[in-house]
Amino acid sequence: MSVTSEEVNYLIWRYLQESGKEVTALALQEESRVLEFDHRFGEHIPIGALVSFVQKGILYTESELLVRYDRDIAPVDVEHSARDFNLVQALEIDSDRVPQIRGKHRFELADESSVSSNHNGVSEELVNGTRVSESLSGDSSKFIKTLHETLKLPQSSVSRWNPTNGLVLAYGGTSAAATIVNFSQQNPGSLTIDQEFKCQHPSTSTFEGSSCITCLEWSPNGRSLATGIESGEVRLWTIDGKLQNVFQFHKSCITTIKWNQDSIHFLTCDTDDVATVWNSLTGTALQQFSPKETGMLESLGVDAEWVGPDKFVIPGAQGSIMLCEMGESRPLGKLNGHTKTLTAFDYQPDTKMLVTASDDKTLRVWRSGNLNSSNCFVGNSQSVTSAMWLDEDRIISTSIDGTMRVWSQSINSLLGLSMVDEVPIFCGSLSPDKQKFAVGKMDGEISLYHTEKILEVIRNTPQAHLPASIPVDGDYQPNTEGNCITDLAWDSSSTYLSISYSASETAVVYVG
Repeated sequence: MSVTSEEVNYLIWRYLQESGKEVTALALQEESRVLEFDHRFGEHIPIGALVSFVQKGILYTESELLVRYDRDIAPVDVEHSARDFNLVQALEIDSDRVPQIRGKHRFELADESSVSSNHNGVSEELVNGTRVSESLSGDSSKFIKTLHETLKLPQSSVSRWNPTNGLVLAYGGTSAAATIVNFSQQNPGSLTIDQEFKCQHPSTSTFEGSSCITCLEWSPNGRSLATGIESGEVRLWTIDGKLQNVFQFHKSCITTIKWNQDSIHFLTCDTDDVATVWNSLTGTALQQFSPKETGMLESLGVDAEWVGPDKFVIPGAQGSIMLCEMGESRPLGKLNGHTKTLTAFDYQPDTKMLVTASDDKTLRVWRSGNLNSSNCFVGNSQSVTSAMWLDEDRIISTSIDGTMRVWSQSINSLLGLSMVDEVPIFCGSLSPDKQKFAVGKMDGEISLYHTEKILEVIRNTPQAHLPASIPVDGDYQPNTEGNCITDLAWDSSSTYLSISYSASETAVVYVG
């Protein structure tokens, strides 16, 4: 006999609706999966189910007073039988049977009490208010591999590997220029530069400080490179650095470029939160959205995502998400749930689910055809900086609070957590084969995780001891201090990682 938290949530939600507390019911609906239960079981559950179950529980507790453990009739309890038996009395009886759990070593120093162990050989560590379990077996596989750069390139703010040619890398920095580099590889981990092509935006004094490449993305077929600069201009280049087209509509810094899978259309967003859909062949702007309200200074978001061949999502006002369609002048709908700037989107095409992250410290999962989020993950103490699907169920995320976390949308819970040194994490990047996950920290250090080991640790951790403590597999440290990571990018074979820094050269690291 068992009952899940989701089933309890559903009964409470039904009770709130039946008693007319619609606002409270709506809040619970957004924080849980009650709509899914209602669709499956709603017609089979009668009105007043929660009250009925509570009354039966009270009756069962009262009946326990009449029968002893050996099935003999117990003496009449005059105190309880003289009163009308109610919920409070039932709870008092249970509390008398179960001794109160008193705090042990309540006044220990924080660093002494942060780690404890239980009789199952599992240590428990408190991280940001979350108790994390870790095996005490002394596993030798916790050795952290030191990663070294294969080569270095000039300083850049962003870099991207060609998705179809693993030996082609584009990076962009100052001087309004992006560079396409062709490598040759004699042996694994050994790269040499064969050719370089410079993709130059025109220098202009119209916009102060408008010479930096802020965004670049390869088309899915690897034939075209879109680059955006601080002035708002977007240009399209061939793989050998020839100019294909110029796109001029934005008036502020380009923050996002997202290609459609057809390699023809792409979406751009700027710091004024203007989103534009382009036809790369004709150079024309097909549609434009500007959801920002007049006078609003706060950024709505720094990401966008295609959620189908002709649909996409962009940040909206007050943490909302606008669902748009190519050819439609107005958004199809609005997804409400987040309350602050949106930081990351990732779409899972097989399940048609979207995960979003925000400065409100939460992640949310949205299902196709539903305007309410099916999951809301809380626990981070600072902004969430990245969120990606590991598979059809699990999500991996990073946060400014210095944690990497793994979540499950099916059971709506935190599965694993890693915090190495509490340094803020600025970005996270999942390799194309989804076998490696790299996080970039404020101090310039890279931590590498193998997803198969992450899932193995979670599988081997009893559910009662989740979230599991996730071990770090690799580490890379730059030679310079005071150097923040601005971007991470994997090559198509998931063996090389390029790292862009705020004040030093771009590093290319061989992961293997």
